[in-house]
Amino acid sequence: MANTDPLSIRQLEVFVALLEQKSFTKAARALGLSQSTVSGHMADLERRLGLRLVSRSRSGVEPTAAGNALLPPARQVLHAERSARMAVAELTGLLSGSLVIGGSTIPADFVLPGLLGRFHDEHPGIRLLMRAGDTQEVVDHVAAGEIDVGLVGAAPLAKGLVSFAYGEDRLVLIVRPDHPFAKRKSVSLQDVAGERIVGREEGSGTQRTILEALAEAGLDHDLHIVCRVGSTSAVKASVRAGLGLSFVSELAIQDEIEAKLLAAVPVKGFSVKRSFHCVHRRPQEMSPAARSFVDLLQSDD
Repeated sequence: MANTDPLSIRQLEVFVALLEQKSFTKAARALGLSQSTVSGHMADLERRLGLRLVSRSRSGVEPTAAGNALLPPARQVLHAERSARMAVAELTGLLSGSLVIGGSTIPADFVLPGLLGRFHDEHPGIRLLMRAGDTQEVVDHVAAGEIDVGLVGAAPLAKGLVSFAYGEDRLVLIVRPDHPFAKRKSVSLQDVAGERIVGREEGSGTQRTILEALAEAGLDHDLHIVCRVGSTSAVKASVRAGLGLSFVSELAIQDEIEAKLLAAVPVKGFSVKRSFHCVHRRPQEMSPAARSFVDLLQSDD
């Protein structure tokens, strides 16, 4: 039977981390705790509520029905706790704290490191943490209050968030250096449609941008996608292995082009340019550090 003792922030933090990481070991590592401490917090939380919240399966730790019911309010409580700390920091004028920045693959690898360096120079007391994921994952974490500001490869579709375009990127067709396309000055979209294609996962901003551009050209249903992979590095490795062709960010292939490990081939009448998108919660819900980081991005435009 559940008792009426208040639930602790630490218990809820452990519970949320456990379901996100799907492993006691990984949750302990993410929180900087021992596995036995994580297990103890979960046992105490379940004892206080009088319900099993998680179960173990072959795929890892999964929520029970009660766990699924607790997860949204637990995230809200953790967000509220962070907001309370931020409010105190702002009122007292502290120049310390933390900032969690999220980036989809290309921004995380090629854009955010320089921005974080500039931000650190201006605010050395702020601890910085960067989390990488695909566009949809980053947007979801911003909406849940787990990431303060995200920089992603496509405009977010989530409601209740603020976004603006930042910078510019170009997507190019890449092939192996020994592929027949590599010797041609350009290829047509019909040529591309006849080849095997390596695609990105469904949540990828790059994937969404390419499919939208191909749909406008009438070729979105004609592609022979042989596999989908979860990162730009995996795309490049798959193309080098001869699995197929792919479209990737021009920012991501400079080293491979110089080393002649990949070749970029122009596609006649098909130029895909995109902006990255900064996504964040409403200003009144943001920390001073998050607002300063957004100001930094906006000052570049």
